[in-house]
Amino acid sequence: MQHTPPDSVLALRADYRQAESRAARLRLLVESGRALSALPATESGALALQRACSFCAMDGGVLLLRQADGSPSLSAGFGPAALQQQLATLPWPGAAQVLEAPLAQVALALCLPLHAASGEAFGALLLGNASAMRRPDEEDLEALQLLATLLAAHLHNSQLLEALSLRERTMSELVHRQMSAQEEERARVAYDLHDGLAQTLAGLHQRLQGFAQHRQLNDELRAALAPILQLAQRSMGETRQAISGLRPTLLDDFGLAPALDRELDRLRGRGRQVQWLRRDTQRLRPAVEIALFRIGQEAINNICKHTAEGAVSLDLHLDGETAHLQIEDRGPGFAATHKPAAGGGGMGLVAMRERCRLLGGQFACHSQPGHGTRVLASIPRALPDEENA
Repeated sequence: MQHTPPDSVLALRADYRQAESRAARLRLLVESGRALSALPATESGALALQRACSFCAMDGGVLLLRQADGSPSLSAGFGPAALQQQLATLPWPGAAQVLEAPLAQVALALCLPLHAASGEAFGALLLGNASAMRRPDEEDLEALQLLATLLAAHLHNSQLLEALSLRERTMSELVHRQMSAQEEERARVAYDLHDGLAQTLAGLHQRLQGFAQHRQLNDELRAALAPILQLAQRSMGETRQAISGLRPTLLDDFGLAPALDRELDRLRGRGRQVQWLRRDTQRLRPAVEIALFRIGQEAINNICKHTAEGAVSLDLHLDGETAHLQIEDRGPGFAATHKPAAGGGGMGLVAMRERCRLLGGQFACHSQPGHGTRVLASIPRALPDEENA
């Protein structure tokens, strides 16, 4: 029977321990990476501390994050409270370090800085032990720093996402206020035109009609007055059309369906075939009526501008507590994209989508060259708090 030399046995044991250490480091990084990605930022620090302390047999640790004013803030802790208070007073070096007896009650400490993408340290993991222990080797320290890097990436991404969400909410609020102010200004201008210029033109037209019927007016003057009457009448019509475009009285007095039907008169006047598939006349809250009217108005503007022929259909109905508007034309269509073209093209679709989104609705535009265009807008009939009232 052959015996293995003692030196070979020791070498095998050493290789086995190294393999176990490498497996433990790999397991630390893989399991921690999976766990961190599934946790919110508020809980990820505590998990990283617990795993780091368990890996290197430390009594406890703290996660410190730099505040806006530059002062450190305790974000998470693990282990005895007294040890956490001591560790929170340690400075942050620029790289992972092992500190021997940095404080009277701390025999050994590890500092693992958290770096942002710019390279600046915005926090640190500080681990400590009250009793003396063996220093972690370089590979263990490197594994712990990789864990800190995973945590830093997770926290930094969460901060960026939170900042982006805040900016998006701020922009949405700004757009909402801008659209509300725009509607208020349109209503004010429409009422001013109706009570001012429209009345003046109506009075002018009546006076001209009366003058044209005067007995002493000869044929030559009557013929010269005819184009003036036509000009005054056309001015009245254009003023009424401008008022209707700014803020149609039909929308305020009778609702969405009659207001949209008035907009369809522009297509009927061009000889286009127009069909209502469904025409629900129930009144909606003002914000929904205004949003759907502007969407329908913009869609009809696009049909007038970009198509010369083909039938047009509208569908306005309520499905439960959601108002749906669909406008479809049999025109040439276009290659629909979600990005506005250079020079401002496509901003009408962006405005439609934003009006729906601000009211908790959905918007879609389907179009293909040669197959026409279909616009769909769906907006809740009531606000969430109104539904629960």
